[in-house]
Amino acid sequence: MASIVDPHMGFVSYQQALLDGSIRPTPCKSHPELFVMQDEPEPGAQRLTYAFNSGTVSKAYAVYTQEDFLNGKPCFGVGYATAEQFRNQGLATEIVMASMKELHQGMARHLREPGFYIEAIVGADNPASQKVASRTLSDSPDSILEDASGLPALHYIKLVV
Repeated sequence: MASIVDPHMGFVSYQQALLDGSIRPTPCKSHPELFVMQDEPEPGAQRLTYAFNSGTVSKAYAVYTQEDFLNGKPCFGVGYATAEQFRNQGLATEIVMASMKELHQGMARHLREPGFYIEAIVGADNPASQKVASRTLSDSPDSILEDASGLPALHYIKLVV
């Protein structure tokens, strides 16, 4: 049966790559534990991964991918996950807020006009991620059927200026 993509699977891969030293994220200036890594998982597909790292342990991460333009502005899809032992501590909300701030600072100098969108598609059966998206992106999501799986989901959008 089809399912909505689970960012936790990518988080597990990120954690393993951090442990084995195959990635070396760069520290961000805005937060002492925030690190960033840019890559291109497929030709032409840019991805930014932000994580709260402490040595070789990652507590939480947020991944941004380039999406189609929305209202003439760039749009990034975001997914986020928290390591099981660090859940229920507010880290998912904190990583999304910190990474959006860092992304805004990095994007501002590259945009012809201010602003870009961030969107999250969260499964209707995922109340924990819905809380994070409501706190960080929008408290009035649209109910949709997720494209790939056809499952009920909520679509959250925020204009970042």
